[in-house]
Amino acid sequence: MRKVWCLALGLSALVACGGKGSDFNNDDGGVDAGVDGTSGFDACAFCGFDSGSQDAAVMYGCSGDLRNVIDGNGTVIMTCPDSEGCAGGVCVPACQAASESKGSVGCDYVVPTPSFYTGIKPPCWAVYVANNWPSAVTITVERAGTSYNVSQFGRIAQAGVAATSWAAVPGTGLPPGDVAILFVEQDPSSVNGGPLTCPITPAVSVAGGTALPGSGSQTTVVGVGDAWHFSTDLPVTMYDILPYGGASSYLPSAELLIPTSAWGTNYFGIVPQRGNSSPQWGQVVAYENGTTVTVFPNVALPSGTGVVAAPANTATNFNLNAGQYIQWQESNEMSGTIISANNPVGFFGGLGYDCYSDTTSTGGGCDSAHQQVPPVSAYGSEYAVPPYTTRMASLAPESIRYRFVGAVKGTTLTYDPTVPTVTGTTFAAPPTTLTEGQVVDFETPLAFVVKSQDNNHPFFVGQVMTGCEVTGGSRPGCTNNSGCCLGDEEYVNILPPAQFLQSYVFFTDPTYPTTNLVFTRVKGTAGFQDVSLDCLTAPLTGWKNIDTAGNYQLTNVDLIRGGTQNGKCNNGPHTATSNGAFGVMVWGLDEYSSYAYPAGGNVAPINSVVVPPTPH
Repeated sequence: MRKVWCLALGLSALVACGGKGSDFNNDDGGVDAGVDGTSGFDACAFCGFDSGSQDAAVMYGCSGDLRNVIDGNGTVIMTCPDSEGCAGGVCVPACQAASESKGSVGCDYVVPTPSFYTGIKPPCWAVYVANNWPSAVTITVERAGTSYNVSQFGRIAQAGVAATSWAAVPGTGLPPGDVAILFVEQDPSSVNGGPLTCPITPAVSVAGGTALPGSGSQTTVVGVGDAWHFSTDLPVTMYDILPYGGASSYLPSAELLIPTSAWGTNYFGIVPQRGNSSPQWGQVVAYENGTTVTVFPNVALPSGTGVVAAPANTATNFNLNAGQYIQWQESNEMSGTIISANNPVGFFGGLGYDCYSDTTSTGGGCDSAHQQVPPVSAYGSEYAVPPYTTRMASLAPESIRYRFVGAVKGTTLTYDPTVPTVTGTTFAAPPTTLTEGQVVDFETPLAFVVKSQDNNHPFFVGQVMTGCEVTGGSRPGCTNNSGCCLGDEEYVNILPPAQFLQSYVFFTDPTYPTTNLVFTRVKGTAGFQDVSLDCLTAPLTGWKNIDTAGNYQLTNVDLIRGGTQNGKCNNGPHTATSNGAFGVMVWGLDEYSSYAYPAGGNVAPINSVVVPPTPH
């Protein structure tokens, strides 16, 4: 039997070996996770195989895009065939490679329909599929035992062309480098003052959509629902947006979707900051039959159809089968809630109507928010946190709100540069300590690096965009630049640098007149590496240090602003690449409207912390 030897864990190539199936019909190799939320194998950056001693092993690893076998110097040893990818230093079936990498690139996604604003019939919900592979990708969609023909509701996105004229995704699959938009569902009566229906007929168009049913202005919607199952025969990246349509609709929010191969069994039920907003909601979705979810809430969670009440500070069990999810709405501030399961699960947190302000924003038009939250095993112990690009006409930095959630008692935090307490705010000071399940919200205008004492003290970081009514008025950038109030409320996960990649394929929504990309790069042993964006002829410039130690830098690029393209850049599908690790945050803005998501990342376990569902 071959032995596997592993060297130090790297930022850009996390590879592993193993996997097991699921209870869904389309099995891509699934996930291999134990009850502690960690993988059933050791992840490694460079792995070699031999039949003798470790000294004789030849060390091979994988490139960040999983396409190449590389040596310890990063030299390409071989490129895998188009039907294969790299895992553990060898070429294996492509979906197996993606599954074992446990990144945001995968072949299997299970997503519950996001809840939306109370009193509005469910609007157009769209899922984006970015083809990261050099071959056409076949997409299948299923829900509650019903399969759907993707060519009827899937379109290949094309910048500058109305969605009604986009080509259907052909039976031969989504071509390489393209992005499909799957118009998944809507309530055909969802207008309510604005066009909230899809530009083409979606997979499901029925009264109430497939979201758990509420009644009129009912804020409490608790029950068990059936999630959507998206699978592909080659690796892809997926995002969603609700509703589709930019500022021609309203209350938009987006999220990076995590493939089931990167799910875990241990979470905190993190939901967006409430602000002057409601209702908050949380969803737990199962991947396998016979999944038992144990919830230890920090606040009482309400009962509903098929769902018993979960008292605060008490462990309550729930049983789910593959594709089923529990929704708690109103969940209240459940971000300190511990969730544990015997099989991998996903957690999604949201807010139906987020109205955020801070010391440089008095508010705006309010939006919605929803995010898929990574498992505890994917929390970082160090984050390089970039602000979004200022919307202020003066170009002064905005004060930005953050949410930290601790996972381990006795976590101590240090900042570089030092983050001062913002005067005049009602939020707490930037935390210097965190305990298990502790939630701290604060604001600062600075980019900063924050880290704990070691990898055994991970924590979560979320970022908030406040309303568009910023100090001194907002800069141009809307469809109608006269009196523009640019961007609005949004909430997004911040990924740690340990989960940055070297290559991204992503999509920016063509219905937004301003799209800005925020890049963060990591200094490696050879220094900072150039980062290239497909629509620019030269590598990115304008890099500025985030920390005084000079380990991280950031820059930002407008693809389009106020409808004016940046050279050849425009909305649509894009790629960004580097020989070093870097992160990309996508921001789309218009009048009283915005969305954001990380362009991708590696969601592999980067710590071994397990938080049991017991009293804090």
